[in-house]
Amino acid sequence: MSREIELTVNMLAKSKNTVVVTGAGISTEAGIPDFRGENGIYRRLGENRIMGIINIDFFRSNPLEFYNFYREHFMFPAVEPSKAHYMLARLEAEGFVKSIITQNIDNLHQKAGSKKVIPVHGNSERFICTARHCQKSYDSNYVKNSTGIIPYCSDCGGILKPDVILFGEQIYNYMDARDRILGARLLIVIGSSLTVYPLAGFVKEFSTFTQDMIIINKGRTQLDHAAIIKINTGHTGDLLEHIVNCLQMGGK
Repeated sequence: MSREIELTVNMLAKSKNTVVVTGAGISTEAGIPDFRGENGIYRRLGENRIMGIINIDFFRSNPLEFYNFYREHFMFPAVEPSKAHYMLARLEAEGFVKSIITQNIDNLHQKAGSKKVIPVHGNSERFICTARHCQKSYDSNYVKNSTGIIPYCSDCGGILKPDVILFGEQIYNYMDARDRILGARLLIVIGSSLTVYPLAGFVKEFSTFTQDMIIINKGRTQLDHAAIIKINTGHTGDLLEHIVNCLQMGGK
């Protein structure tokens, strides 16, 4: 067992309040593309173009063009959680992880069985009627099977909006996410380069008050210098499985 993994196991065993922050890297192992990765659409299509379309004002003013783009680039076939998602669910079930704050919109933590998840950017599997008097929710299958490009509410005819944070909108559970991160005894960041704010800002704020931070990511992050442990891996599921097994054996 490497020194980094041994320290991680010991810190998890001793911590009374471990919070995990996850980004796109944990979901690429499940087959979800990393939008900001080397071959992601932000690189291929340009961030300015995407920010101009996946934007709350654009959605309201031009829902047809919004949905043409969203259906092509942001709606994917259903995938199963990765091993990493299942291992985090086990760590929560066994009391080693108190909550997960995720940037991901894929709902995979919840599918894997994690209960205490705060998806600050929303859930791409849910759509909400925009009519204020209605706000009925629908799953992604309803939208995928709808006949037109723009999905409409079956009750009132209102336009449905993906239940995800578009540019120009405030993240969900802002204060809860910040409070949980800043209140952590141990913070573990998985699969995030820590460039997307405000969540990256919460992690940076945490790092100025305590040293108990572990980063698990393929490649460098903006806060590598602030972590006690940095593990560079593209096989997060195998790593977490090893950590879970060590914890079950009492850290041996």
